[in-house]
Order: sequence, then structure tokens, then C-alpha cells
Amino acid sequence: MDKDFGAVFLYGAGLGNFIWQDLKPLIEFPALFIEYPNREVGEKMNYDLEFDEYIKPAIDQIQKWNKDKLVFVTHSIGGCVGLKLSDYFKERTIGFIGIGSAIPESGKSFVSCLPFPKNLLTPILLSLFGTKPPNKSIEKQLCNDLSPSQTSEVVNRFTPEAKSLYTTKITYHNLPENTLYIKLSKDAGGIEIQDKMIQNLKAEKVETIDSGHLPMMSRPEKLSGILNGFMNQFG
Repeated sequence: MDKDFGAVFLYGAGLGNFIWQDLKPLIEFPALFIEYPNREVGEKMNYDLEFDEYIKPAIDQIQKWNKDKLVFVTHSIGGCVGLKLSDYFKERTIGFIGIGSAIPESGKSFVSCLPFPKNLLTPILLSLFGTKPPNKSIEKQLCNDLSPSQTSEVVNRFTPEAKSLYTTKITYHNLPENTLYIKLSKDAGGIEIQDKMIQNLKAEKVETIDSGHLPMMSRPEKLSGILNGFMNQFG
């Protein structure tokens, strides 16, 4: 594998790098696992952050990593972050992977990826109730195929995000070549939304995993096999 090549991993809202712990030993390529601000430090620490306060620390982490060629591996709302980062590093980006990722059209926000009427109601609900769902909602949306211990970890370590992460309109000018979207057939959000994201990404390849929203926890062997196979084209 080219020593100047690497994959940048971006997780979804409310989560942390703990979700990748079972996947890390199985991947066969250099990887950088981006950490978002203020993990597990309080319910309102992130509430007023701007979207750029997610982007700038990620840029710093990537620049310190010093890899010449980058593939972004994005999960859920991490797709929005990944689109901005791949645009920023457009001269170095050689691939993009979405794992049940939100891929808004340029000029639109994460909220635009939601079906009607959620796309209208979500900004109002975020303003009224914040970004920490009830535990039962986290279990239903994120943990429907996880073990009890995994479910407990996700619920207990859930970090409320900034409103801006959901509502900022994402402008990007270039979609990377070599795109892969991994559909999650048991995702509580549904397959139809993922099909729309595939179209927005103009994904060249599509794979499907029989899993819920967190295949890196429930199906790490299957996910790693798909990722390793995709990355081998660059080695």
C-alpha cells in the first residue's frame, strides 16, 4: 500500500471514535479517525458551535497526519462534514465512501436529506428541545441491531451536537472520483432516503450490508471486507 495514502474516518452525530473500535483491527490501510469537539463533556457544550468549528479541527488533524492522498470514509451526518473536507482537500482527495451517509445537494443542509415533513419540523424541534434525543429514540434509531452492552455504550456516551451541524447549508464544488455508498438495509431511517443519497453522491459503486445504523459495531467483519476491497484499488 502506498505509504502516502490514507483514509479519513468521520462518524455520525452524537457519537465518537468508540464506534470504530471493533473495525480498527480489521482494516488493512492507514487510517485517521477524526474526533469532533467536546465528546462526552456535557449536554450543552456544543449547542452554539458554528459548523466551521467542526471543520477547522478536522483540517488540523488531517494536515498533521501528512498523507498526500485521501479517501474520506463518512458515516451518517459525517457525510456533510466529509463533503466540505473533500472540497477543501480537493487536490488530494482520491475517493469518498458513504456508510448510510447524509449527502445533501450543494447549497442544502443535512435537514434537506430528511423526508417530508421531518425536513420542515426538524429545525423547529432543534430550537425548542436541543440536540439530545430521548434515550428510547437513540435506541430505536441507532441501536436496533446492537447487543445490550453496545446499546448501553451508545446511549451513555451520546454527545449532543451543535444545531449548526444539522442546519448549515453545505456548499461544495467538486464530488470526488471513486465513490462508494454502503446501504444499510435495517437502518431505521429507511432505504428510500439512502437511495436519494446515492443519487446525490453520484456513487459509482453501491454495496449493501444487512445492518442497522452502526454496521461498524454490529457487522465489523462485513464492513471491513467492503472497505478493504475498495481501498485495494489505490494500493
